[in-house]
Amino acid sequence: MKPLQSNVLIFSAKGSILATKVQDSLLNTRAEVEITYSVQKASEFIQESSPCLVFIDTPSDDVKAEELCKKIKKTKEENRFNIYFLVDNNSNLEEQLKWFDLGVDEIGTRDTNAVLITRRVQNILGKYIGSPKDVVPQQGIVIDRERYLVYKDGNDIFLPRKEFELLVLLASKPLKVFTREDIFKIVWGNKSVVGDRTIDVHVRKIREKIGEKHIATIKGVGYKFVG
Repeated sequence: MKPLQSNVLIFSAKGSILATKVQDSLLNTRAEVEITYSVQKASEFIQESSPCLVFIDTPSDDVKAEELCKKIKKTKEENRFNIYFLVDNNSNLEEQLKWFDLGVDEIGTRDTNAVLITRRVQNILGKYIGSPKDVVPQQGIVIDRERYLVYKDGNDIFLPRKEFELLVLLASKPLKVFTREDIFKIVWGNKSVVGDRTIDVHVRKIREKIGEKHIATIKGVGYKFVG
């Protein structure tokens, strides 16, 4: 079972003002936010990014939304997360109950103030982000894998998902040399097309944030974490 991350999927038709407001409200958080109206892309994001929240912003009779809910119902049973569904002021009880049967946790209506909706989203996300106060400051690099947080000498450092996963891989076995092939396979997976340059760029960005000395380059082979 994959642990849930502080990521959010917004399933919404193009041009939704509410979806944009929800996305904007999460800009300064650690969440990876994906907006799509493709069932396939939504399903892939759920599998790859383990979001803590799926926010569905469509009319209640949207067949794509229903298809998505059916697809992720099994995933939701294995990895518990929240699904928040927006209804077009639909007062039909049977219609709303149908969405609960499809795995939706909460239903809202479009006459609800957008500020209240975004605050609800932030509250759900906050359960997964956690608070830096829960971490005791230490010297050196501290990696909190459960909350996707990195600290250097007690200071909070933001790393995007792939940078974080690359750092976690290297730090999992200090002094072990991970080849580029190892990194490609474990961090990006066989489905992705990633060149050496992409890996180098990610390592460079990590070094800029945590310091040069923590990751050593082994010429012609790969990288290792040296603490």
